[in-house]
Amino acid sequence: MGIVAGCAAIVFAVLSFGFPGTLCGWCEQLGNYGFAVKYASLCYSYTDDIADLARCAEDSVLSGKDGYIIEYCTMLVDDDDFDEYCSLRDEELAELPSFSYRQYIYGQAACAVYRGGDLELAIGYGAEALDGNLDRNAFSGNISDIAFPVNNALGTLALEVIGREDGSAAEQLYALLGGFSPSEAAEREYLDTLLGGLDALL
Repeated sequence: MGIVAGCAAIVFAVLSFGFPGTLCGWCEQLGNYGFAVKYASLCYSYTDDIADLARCAEDSVLSGKDGYIIEYCTMLVDDDDFDEYCSLRDEELAELPSFSYRQYIYGQAACAVYRGGDLELAIGYGAEALDGNLDRNAFSGNISDIAFPVNNALGTLALEVIGREDGSAAEQLYALLGGFSPSEAAEREYLDTLLGGLDALL
């Protein structure tokens, strides 16, 4: 029995370090995304491939663990190839209405940062998602001439705040979002819905 257990441990160790992508896939199939993140991260350390880094970020979101979400989503958005990868993912997911991979990843990071207690930085993530020229760590609140597409990262953050019925955060986001002036009807409707949800908490 001991020999069998020892052999199993050796096989598991070989798989863990030699084939982390395979183990990551097994963990994903079992719904154990916390472990999947660890194996995806090990795989990324071997390949330095942005697709493996994105897998870390996506599995971290599914794990629900904010520490992982902040770590890997931030690594992903800061990767030099992020914009190119977003274009690829948007093409792959073109059937999803009003979906932007960039806004999705930034939105998940923003919500995790907010849940960690830093609303200012969370807003910075949302703003940077809308305009790559902005710095999430030094966002001044200036949103002049910035578009407000449907399902953007700031909107995701606003929905998180609404869901948590956080009146203090709602007040700050309401003031910020009220400065946007989208030109398209769908964007205007989206913004008005968010503002209505925030206003109900004031």
